[in-house]
Amino acid sequence: MKRFLLILLFIGIFTSKAEAQCSITTSTNASTLTCGTSPLTACNGILNIGNGSTPITFNMNSALDLSCLGPIQVIVNNATIYFQSGNNRLTLAEGSSITFINGATLSDVSCNASERIYIGANLLASCNGGASADLKFEDLVNQGGTGSATSNSPVCSGNTIILSATPPPVGTYTYAWSGPGGLNTSYGSSSTYSFTATASSGGTYTAKMKSSSGTIIEMLITVTVNSGASTAAPTVSLTNPNCSVATGSISITAPVGSGIKYSIDGITYTNTSGVFNSVSAGTYNVTAKNSSGCISPITTSTVAQVTNTWNGTSWSAGTPPTIAQKIVFSGDYSSSSDITGCSCHVTSGNVVFTSGTTLSVTNEVKVTAGSLSFDDTASLVQTNDAAVNTGSITYKRQTSPLKLYDYTYWSSPVANATLSQLATNSLCFSFSPSTNNWVYQATSASMTPGVGYIGRTPDPLLSATLQTSFVGVPNNGVVNVSIVKSTGAYNLIGNPYPSAIDVDLFLTDATNSTVVNGTVYFWTHNTSITNNNYTINDYAKYNFTGGVRTSTAALSGGILPTGKIGAGQGFFIEANTAKANGTYSASFKNAMRVTNTNTQFFRNSNTAATASVSGNLERHRLWLSLTDVQGAYNQMLLGYVAGATNDFDTMFDGKTMPVGNPVAIYTMVGDYDLSIQGKSLPFSENDVIPIGYSTTTNGTLTISLENFDGLFETQNIYMLDKVTGIYHDIKAGDFTFTTTSGTFEDRFELHFTNTALGTVVPNFNAAVVVLTNQHQLTVLCDASPITKVEVFDLLGKQIFSQSGLNTTNFQTENLTVGTQALLVKITLENDITVIKKTLMN
Repeated sequence: MKRFLLILLFIGIFTSKAEAQCSITTSTNASTLTCGTSPLTACNGILNIGNGSTPITFNMNSALDLSCLGPIQVIVNNATIYFQSGNNRLTLAEGSSITFINGATLSDVSCNASERIYIGANLLASCNGGASADLKFEDLVNQGGTGSATSNSPVCSGNTIILSATPPPVGTYTYAWSGPGGLNTSYGSSSTYSFTATASSGGTYTAKMKSSSGTIIEMLITVTVNSGASTAAPTVSLTNPNCSVATGSISITAPVGSGIKYSIDGITYTNTSGVFNSVSAGTYNVTAKNSSGCISPITTSTVAQVTNTWNGTSWSAGTPPTIAQKIVFSGDYSSSSDITGCSCHVTSGNVVFTSGTTLSVTNEVKVTAGSLSFDDTASLVQTNDAAVNTGSITYKRQTSPLKLYDYTYWSSPVANATLSQLATNSLCFSFSPSTNNWVYQATSASMTPGVGYIGRTPDPLLSATLQTSFVGVPNNGVVNVSIVKSTGAYNLIGNPYPSAIDVDLFLTDATNSTVVNGTVYFWTHNTSITNNNYTINDYAKYNFTGGVRTSTAALSGGILPTGKIGAGQGFFIEANTAKANGTYSASFKNAMRVTNTNTQFFRNSNTAATASVSGNLERHRLWLSLTDVQGAYNQMLLGYVAGATNDFDTMFDGKTMPVGNPVAIYTMVGDYDLSIQGKSLPFSENDVIPIGYSTTTNGTLTISLENFDGLFETQNIYMLDKVTGIYHDIKAGDFTFTTTSGTFEDRFELHFTNTALGTVVPNFNAAVVVLTNQHQLTVLCDASPITKVEVFDLLGKQIFSQSGLNTTNFQTENLTVGTQALLVKITLENDITVIKKTLMN
């Protein structure tokens, strides 16, 4: 079959895919057919006998001359041509061919020399090979058909005659040509044999194809030689292949005129437009033939994809590659800037893309020899999702500064990387939403692209910053990842590419937006682990409203997420709140990859990159933080954003995801506590926003306005403490308050106008805080100065009394009492009395 397809390529001068073909698909007698009438009308180069599925018989019960059809290719497909007794000859025009496929055959009644097949004047075959026929019927069938011969006829005197022969599908052949002017070549070997001669006079040329068994097929070609003058060599313009289109085009701008035909192979002159589209890369001989058959001189034209090769010293094009060029590295290379190209092939040398630089290619990356590596924060960006990479790269990623037993969240940018490649590989886990818990993973396990993993630092930890070298074929194209909603809804996934991604584009993908909520969570650690727990820890968060960070003092924290997720970074995302329990699929795609923004791997550096989608929204925002004296820290974000509503929005509202941080500050929508809340526009200065907080310690906390933008550049912002009745202008400075441990959602409110200042009645009972520690008693009151403190046991006996005070913060000396419950009576400046019960320890 492959040999048959090869023949079709050379027979193609007689027909095209757009032309009609004749077909005989039922058993038929030759005596019922007349050349040029149905079904043999306008065959245009191909006659099919049989359809390849139902066997049929074509009965040669009379002579049939098909010369009127002109040069024709007869394809016998699962059919039998059956010659009955008599002078029943099949005649085809010169230049025709016969091919037998799919079990097709020739048969006869008496098998003598009277059953014959002619092609032009040549007796191609008789049943028994008699009457000087080239072949027996049996030989013709066994070799799959006749092969073919072509020429560039007509030509003018002095032009080059191009003769070409293609062998039958089966067998090995040598070739010879004979013809006018004493032409008589000896047999030579070639899979396709071509011969050229200078035209002097016309006549019949004969291609002789000799099989290894000694049989010879003769194919006759008549070449017409005219007199006249040829045209000038063609003027040609080229369109080369590019990264999007694998083929180019050849356009002939001169000569033009009536009767002129064009060729790019010197044989086929059917093109009258002068435009050859879908031309594969290669070198072509472009000629023009006028109405007299005179052929112009050749214009050699090369259609090629431009390759720019680095040899270890310089680029072959003289300048660095462009997007239309294939990049080839054949020597050592170290990048000092970004490189862009159509594809990249490393054939030798050590090729290194240094920190902060990017290799951007449309199509594939191949490493067949040498090496290709990317230092920390370097990037490999590809745009064609269908491009297939081959060969391994090395992609290096540094952790943020670590302490013993820290965990880092990872995702592999290469295929088949094992967890043992991680620098933090002493203990490794994935996360199961089905159990809402961590799942141990052996370090021999391969990291699935798009899935997140955590790795704990080795013991002993020899360096505060560790480097992982991912080795493997770089991930490219669409990467699907499961999103599970079950006992838990949070899924640990990760960036699967050796470049940063824009999470805005991930979240706005048509499918992803229905599968996940729009907030992503990045783990950061702020202190050493103690008793298997971090004393201060949190997740930085990001959605379309913006990002919230963790403590500014944290080695790995302090980063405000920008919406760009670095290579190798794992992160949590929640299944869509509206979804039923089940398993869904989200996708990463090349269109989400970005260049030059690969620095945010939650290290202690910052970036001012702007999110591509959310950054174009109208946003007016303020960031509040809550801290204690031990350094605990939590941040929240409130924003008025285009597209947000005042209900829960998956793209604009981010839940708190508590992980044991000693302090937390948040807003509330329905049943959700939010670290990030997006509210609808337009903004109203009469809005009142309840603020909740929680703390695990007793004492003083501080609320700070850390940042603001948009209309809040000029808008007043007040925090109402409903316990003291005081409005705090938090633009003017931080404010500190006293509290016991617990969760409080009715103490603070954000206000944006001062029209109600001073109208709130303090809650003195809530304002008074009593703390005990090591036999000392501390009394705090933000709402009013304390004038007197008395302490009684439960029997009413007075243990301590001190008056004449004028303070909001009073502390006793050691009280000589054992562990017992006490009643503390506090008298305030306004003569209001508050009684609190406490336990002395």
